[in-house]
Amino acid sequence: MTWQITSRGCRFIITTIWIFSLTLTLPWMVYFRLILIGKTTENDNLYVCREIWPSEQMGVIYFIVANLILCYLFPLCVILMCYGFIWIKVWKRELPGEGEHNNGLVHRSKVKVIKMLFVVVLVFMGSWLPLYAIFTRIKVGDPYPENSFEEFVIQVSAPIAQWLGASNSCINPVLYAFFNTKLRSGFKAVLFGKKPCCHSNVGNTVKMSSRKTTSAKGITGSSGKKNSTKENAI
Repeated sequence: MTWQITSRGCRFIITTIWIFSLTLTLPWMVYFRLILIGKTTENDNLYVCREIWPSEQMGVIYFIVANLILCYLFPLCVILMCYGFIWIKVWKRELPGEGEHNNGLVHRSKVKVIKMLFVVVLVFMGSWLPLYAIFTRIKVGDPYPENSFEEFVIQVSAPIAQWLGASNSCINPVLYAFFNTKLRSGFKAVLFGKKPCCHSNVGNTVKMSSRKTTSAKGITGSSGKKNSTKENAI
């Protein structure tokens, strides 16, 4: 909470992420090829995009290092480590009023935060696990027989697993809204054009303060007029 990222540091981090991602996916541009596998009609050809590596071992090594480790296991370990530090910080933090009548409320708030962190990690792990499990079976396992039940399951489940993994990019805001009532009220205000409850309180406070300021000015003005009248009379 105390560490603030400067604009220069933010640009550096974003640039590093893009360079790292482009470097990892660059071999796909080099070794992926469109292969003709048949014809749908007389004039339409049916192509499929496949990896054509110089050797099969090279493709397996790239998948294990670049995809499985750097794109799944390493980010998962980083998330677990960071959220673990957050969990320790939240659990050990003592808020004002803790230990008195607010002890139960503070404890429930801490438990809710920890549940949210656990669910975010679990959803990340679960959304990408089917896709990497399928490709690990294809890359590392023995070749499966053609026209077998296993081939049918892989062909059907692979697109679903790809969709499930990509959905992780937009699931976190939904989880945050589910665990945070203030965030839910803010989303409702944006979607349905309703003002959050805090806005009305702020507006009332501003109105009350403006009325007090106006009345204070009126009192000051009237007292100033009285003083000026007395001075003129003297």
